[in-house]
Amino acid sequence: MKPLSSLACTKRIATPTRFAQTTNPPFSFYLVKFPNLSLPADHRVRRENQIPIAGAGFPSKFFRYLLSALLPLATALVTYAGEVSKPVPESPNKHSFLDPVEDFVRDSILMPKTPFELVPGKDPNGWGFVLEPYAWALGLNGDLGVKGFPAAHIDFSSRTILQHLDWGIFLRGEIRKGRWGVLADGYYAALSASANLDNRIYDNVNLDLQQSIVSLALAYRIIDDRRGFLDLYAGVRYNFIGAQVDASLNESRINDIGTNAANAIGNRIDARLESALAAITARVEQTAAADAAALSNAALGSTRPRDIEKLILRDRDLRRLVRDDVIVRSLTGGDVRKTLASYTRASAAAKASRARGVVDPSLEAAAAAERKKLGKAIAKRIEDVTPTYDAGNQYWFDPIIGLRGQVNFTRWLYLAAQGDVGGFGAGSQIAWNAQAAFGVNFTRNIFAELGYRYMYVDYENNGFLYDMNSFGLFSSFGVKW
Repeated sequence: MKPLSSLACTKRIATPTRFAQTTNPPFSFYLVKFPNLSLPADHRVRRENQIPIAGAGFPSKFFRYLLSALLPLATALVTYAGEVSKPVPESPNKHSFLDPVEDFVRDSILMPKTPFELVPGKDPNGWGFVLEPYAWALGLNGDLGVKGFPAAHIDFSSRTILQHLDWGIFLRGEIRKGRWGVLADGYYAALSASANLDNRIYDNVNLDLQQSIVSLALAYRIIDDRRGFLDLYAGVRYNFIGAQVDASLNESRINDIGTNAANAIGNRIDARLESALAAITARVEQTAAADAAALSNAALGSTRPRDIEKLILRDRDLRRLVRDDVIVRSLTGGDVRKTLASYTRASAAAKASRARGVVDPSLEAAAAAERKKLGKAIAKRIEDVTPTYDAGNQYWFDPIIGLRGQVNFTRWLYLAAQGDVGGFGAGSQIAWNAQAAFGVNFTRNIFAELGYRYMYVDYENNGFLYDMNSFGLFSSFGVKW
């Protein structure tokens, strides 16, 4: 059977010209034929077999017009329906160098096709847990200062820390659901050691240090692929530093400081006495006693407490030690002030006698003795006001933001890295943390890592200073489920 598209219309086979001359009622019709279609031999309608239709006018014309109107429409519909649709040629694909990037963004970031599996074979969009104890061979390098003490410079290698480590605990953990997760990391370490203060006043210093850092952050998985992942996280880091300092003083060095300070003060006072002596030469010639008293009063009056403080603070070690006015005032108070006045009077008497041309050895010896007393008084005062023991602690919170990621080389070998920055003046001035490690999956649920970690914290508040670099190798052994 031919397709319907070959359907066509034949000629009109009965067209009466005059209605009155026909025996049968006038009727005109069209025959639809199918070319190459086998039909019975008597398929054509013979006029003698036509059934007369009652009424000669209206019905015949009506059917003729109806068929004339419908037949072209039917022909068009059958032709359209019988056509075989030709395939539309596809436009050739245009490749771009950005195609790999687009595929990566679509398949690993926007709509991950194969998300990273925390536990192989487990639904990556379900709940996941990680618990990872680790050991950090911590090394310290930086400055630590407790209020009242000069800053102690600490330079402890990882080996030294391990030798002086009393105890410590290090632990990491993670809870994850789909692309969101909560990260936790913290440690506490206590150690005791001897520190070297950059100040010769102290003979040695014993330091007990406790340090704890705990981080808690919310993480979102930016890149999620079976070959690796990249997380953006933000949170807070808690810092705690406790320090106990027990020091012994270097008495020999303190005595040297006292002697040097007394000589500096004595020379300054002697210079002032010489100036005053030149101004009152006439009165010195009249009466030695009156001149000595006037000279002493002039020297004492011109030597203000702040001037004396400046003389003392010219010593480098004292300048590092006495940084606030309380200690400075204590150095120039009490016995030091009295001894200073005694020395000034004795030196004034000796110089007045010399101005009259009389050198009195007893007056010179008295001035020298008073100068020695001044040196001892200053040394004693330094010992009294210099702290030898103190204990304190500080804690603060730092906001942090960072990235962490992992790249799988094989099913069992991978590389993990993490880094963040924080502080921004809210707690620390600045704080850094960075680490990288190679990891091995022993089973679906057990893994181990070996890497290197570095932290830097710069914090100072109310006389407490912690400007420290922490660094060293770490190893871990964890479980995941």
